[in-house]
Amino acid sequence: MTSSLVWPWLKDSAIAVAGWADPPIDPVHDTDDRPSVKELVEKHRKNIDAVAKELRDDPLFDSDHKHDDLWVLRFLLSNKNKVKPSTKAAQATLAFRKEYKLDENDIRAFPPATPIAKDEAHKRYAKHIEEGCLPCHVPDPQLGPIFFLVFSGFHQNDMVKFVDEQDWKPAIVYVSEWCFQWTDYITRTTGRLTKNVRFVDAEGMKLSEINMECNRRDGKVMGSMDQMYPQMLEGIKIINSPSWIQIPWKVIRTIMPKRVVSKIDFVEPSKKESEKLKLLKYISEEDLPNRFGGKYTTWPPQYDEMK
Repeated sequence: MTSSLVWPWLKDSAIAVAGWADPPIDPVHDTDDRPSVKELVEKHRKNIDAVAKELRDDPLFDSDHKHDDLWVLRFLLSNKNKVKPSTKAAQATLAFRKEYKLDENDIRAFPPATPIAKDEAHKRYAKHIEEGCLPCHVPDPQLGPIFFLVFSGFHQNDMVKFVDEQDWKPAIVYVSEWCFQWTDYITRTTGRLTKNVRFVDAEGMKLSEINMECNRRDGKVMGSMDQMYPQMLEGIKIINSPSWIQIPWKVIRTIMPKRVVSKIDFVEPSKKESEKLKLLKYISEEDLPNRFGGKYTTWPPQYDEMK
């Protein structure tokens, strides 16, 4: 356990001293099955200590103020509780976070694909996403962040034509970091291991707008970052998909990281109540936008996550 965490998104928070809420909050609803951080740490105590021991000579490892039990735990959970691959992933992440200066700023109030986003490469990338087609929010401060993607507003052909490939990685890093800071904050303030979920509205998408080079670049970047954000993605729910989507999907899935592909689920919440329940695990029906089968009518959604 740390003496006082100094992550910028925990600044001035009492949780910075405690590490995480103990005891954890009660489950938010009947299907909230997020595990207790305390119980996970106790269960994996031996290997957490083993990884921390392997990392202690790395000058970027700061067990007193940043890289606590929870930080190490995520790598173990993503690497089948094995010490060597977890250590290797943690070391790569330390160097990655230094390279992109990710420990310096709290960016939670500056969501991706908005004019106030703090990264210039991301802004160049997001120019080719229509306004309101990538709203990123935290509808409930006790649950995880949600990305609401409207695929028809992503102009992949223009992205490939006008965005330099060297901008691809920092653009996606910004999206991932915004998400990580929120999931880490919520995990610590609730005491429950929290991840993010992405709801993708595929209605109106056109086969001509699916650019394989764009997907190749996405897959390459996500593959290079596969270990940098452990235990962050809960799932990707693709909704209102056209009948022909399985044709390009057979190709796209071969160039995406297997860890991501395994978490993609095609659902129809407007047609089946059982399918809607898959979404209501992460958001209330009152907050779920009606395009995804919920009761929230404003689009793009407006939630006050910084309140």
